[in-house]
Amino acid sequence: MRKAVFLLVLMAAAAPLYAQQSVAEAAAQAKAKTEGLAADAPTRDQVMKLLDLLQIRKSMSLMMDGMKQAMKQGAEEAFRERVPNPTPKQLEALNGMVDDMMADMPLDEMIEAIVPIYRRHLSKSDVDEVIRFYSSTVGQKLLREQPQMIQEGMQAGVEIQQKRMDQMMTKIRERTQKMAEEEEKDKAAAPKK
Repeated sequence: MRKAVFLLVLMAAAAPLYAQQSVAEAAAQAKAKTEGLAADAPTRDQVMKLLDLLQIRKSMSLMMDGMKQAMKQGAEEAFRERVPNPTPKQLEALNGMVDDMMADMPLDEMIEAIVPIYRRHLSKSDVDEVIRFYSSTVGQKLLREQPQMIQEGMQAGVEIQQKRMDQMMTKIRERTQKMAEEEEKDKAAAPKK
């Protein structure tokens, strides 16, 4: 668990470096990707209209907030393994580090990076139909309710994962205990030199 949290924190810390390094590369890749688009591909403006209607910026921001909270929790757990009784000041500094790492996430760049993907996979008429749906009363209701539905779904998933994790950890403890007991029996049964 500690290794996973460390890896997650390390990846998040390195993300701005990759983002800075790849700005020119991303622009070149986006240009190359748009050159091979189908004749009926939607325009950038159509895709941006769809993304705005879908509230992608808000969704990405909420996702980033969720990631930030998960990173804070994981970082605190890992820190508590090294420092069992951290001070509030230490925990505040730890949370501040995560906040700093996540503050530089380039939402605009991330949105620009998905525009060519939509343009490659959807046609103008596809985008028009999706826009028409999400502009309707039902589409707007889905957009309004979806964040709560996703949050409730994530909570249900966390509860299932936690239940399974507890079961897995119990099995691991039982098996490692059994292995340790067998090791002790083998040592006791082995002839002494």
